[in-house]
Parts: sequence; structure tokens; C-alpha cells
Amino acid sequence: MDERPPDDEEESYQSSSKKRKESKVDHTYSDYSQHQITADAAEEEASQGRGRQPTFPAKLHEIVSNPEYRHIIGWMPHGRSWIIVNKDLLIKYVLPTHFTSNKFESFNRQVNGWGFKRFHGEGPDHRSYYHELFLRGRPDLTSMMTRLINPGK
Repeated sequence: MDERPPDDEEESYQSSSKKRKESKVDHTYSDYSQHQITADAAEEEASQGRGRQPTFPAKLHEIVSNPEYRHIIGWMPHGRSWIIVNKDLLIKYVLPTHFTSNKFESFNRQVNGWGFKRFHGEGPDHRSYYHELFLRGRPDLTSMMTRLINPGK
């Protein structure tokens, strides 16, 4: 027995399924968890870092790794993405302490500008952010991250 809807219902079914917006974000992921930073690269990073502020990813890694903030922002169990647990507390306590701006929009612009991507689909990682060089226990990898040119364009 044919379970297909009549033609007029099928047409409305197809048009409603076409309304779903396809993701245009490239979610290609390279695994850097076993990547070793060479001694030359570490020395170059150290010499460039003298007298400079840590980069946004380095600060963010420190914040996400801080157990005092786990009720506000923290790592997902697998350590490959992080999530904002409480946006209001992030704005009130974390942003003013670690950044010059305490506006969430500025923070989010930085996140996007450094190439973090966000999971929008359903599942355990829903709403979490990730970057292939941003892994729990590997703050050294943040030195390989670069700010994007014209992010989102």
C-alpha cells in the first residue's frame, strides 16, 4: 500500500522541507591533539611574546580551563569544544576581569574573528564552539592560531 500523501500535500511537504537553511560553514577538522610544537617555534613565540599581551585565544583558553568559571563557561567532556553555560554571568564577572570590553557582542566578534565555529545542530555539542587548535590541556596550540581577515565575509 502506498503511504505517500496526495499530490497537493506532497507539494506543501516539499516546500516546507526546502525552508530549512543549509549550513554554509565549512566544518572540516584536522586533529592537532598529537601535534608537537617544535623547539624553534616555541623559542620564536617566546621571543615575540616579551612585553606583549597574550592573544585572545590564549586568554580564552585560560578562562575556559579555570575551574572557578565552570558554571559560566567551560570545556565539553571530550575537550575539543567549549560552551557558554551562563551568558549573564559571563558578561557580569568574566569579561570585565579579563578583557577591556565587557560587551558580549565584542566577545563574540573576537570568537568569530579567531576562526571559532559553532555547532548549531542537535546533539551533545549543541551551542558549543570549537577550533582545531583550541583543545583542553593544550594551551601551546593557541600560538599557532591566527586572526582571520574579513571574518564572516
